[in-house]
Amino acid sequence: MPADLQLFTLRCGARLAVERMPGTRSCAAAWMLPVGSSGDPAGAAGEGESTILSELVLRGAGPYSSRELSDRFDALGAQRHGTAAVHHLVLTTLCLGDRFEEAMRLFGLMVREPRLEAESLDAVRALALQSLAGLQDEPQHLVGLKLREFALPAPFNRSGHGTKEGLEALTADGIRMAWARRALPGGTIIGVAGDIEPERARDLFDRLLEGWTGATPEPRESAPAQRGIHRVPMETQQTHLAIGLDAPPERSPDAYRHRVAIRVLGGSTSSRLFTEVREKRGLCYSVGASTALGKESGLVQIYAGSTHERAPTTLECIQRELERLQQGITAQEFADALIGAKSGLVMSGESSSARAMAIASQVHRIGRPMDLAESAAGFERLSVACVNDYIGRELGEAWRSKMTRVTVEPAGK
Repeated sequence: MPADLQLFTLRCGARLAVERMPGTRSCAAAWMLPVGSSGDPAGAAGEGESTILSELVLRGAGPYSSRELSDRFDALGAQRHGTAAVHHLVLTTLCLGDRFEEAMRLFGLMVREPRLEAESLDAVRALALQSLAGLQDEPQHLVGLKLREFALPAPFNRSGHGTKEGLEALTADGIRMAWARRALPGGTIIGVAGDIEPERARDLFDRLLEGWTGATPEPRESAPAQRGIHRVPMETQQTHLAIGLDAPPERSPDAYRHRVAIRVLGGSTSSRLFTEVREKRGLCYSVGASTALGKESGLVQIYAGSTHERAPTTLECIQRELERLQQGITAQEFADALIGAKSGLVMSGESSSARAMAIASQVHRIGRPMDLAESAAGFERLSVACVNDYIGRELGEAWRSKMTRVTVEPAGK
């Protein structure tokens, strides 16, 4: 591992990945706390707990009220955000390097001494319920959430929005107990990138987190993926189609080969799906494929937005392209995909926020962070022959037979 990128286990048990970015004046941090939606109580027992906590934790900590905490972050010129993801509750910040220590002191208070005040709960709950209800006005977003619900095993198939019954069941005392039980150093990963030396960051966090103890076990699969074909009628003028297919985990030797194959399929405006479905036939206004590689497994997601009348033909064309993919990709497609993938790496490397999040996520998914050179080398080692070998082995009829399909379509049609 290069000197500018280091992984530490802090005295409290949390893991810290730090990347020094020479020439960068900013410094960013991503705290990944083991308070994700997969660990929420199920259904009416409190599903949505992590969503509520991701907002409440920003509203006052230690001696500071919500207003006072906001004022202190504003005085530092520091941004801060909280998001509930599947595995973690993610807190992020960005500020100038010479203000990073004070920003992290405030973050330490948010994590270890959040106020989680009862008077804030109703307001936060109302926002969460509005967001949940608002999915009925966002069919493109809804179809992606429904795809994950059916394509992934429980509890990793949760949307993060929670359920109406679960959100309404939460109490202030229950929220406080949940934070004390779940927001622990064992299972926490912190990524830091920018204007800071790795050893200085380690010493800073050891001081700030002195006395923080405990560990949170990782959630385990409780039910297999449902898969299958599902239709969701709603008040919409368009039909939104989502297809889910299996992908390897991030640590798989096939991970880079898989990324190239899916990029050729639908990852850019020169991809097969965009060219064949949209450009040549004009079947839909939007189409593409992406892949998310997790710790234990991954998911390919294909999306297309079309008119209701053209949706069946759109689906047929997508299925033909999936079948054609089994025959392999061309040398030109391979070269174009590599250029696109490496360009994305270069652009992400210019952002301290992106790097902080990337290295923290890599620690979760593969156990260690990677610098940009190592990430790029994973693509450079590939050849069109090895990618086609992977496609022939893994992306054939057996792969397609496990497809999950969700359609959000106009009600009554």
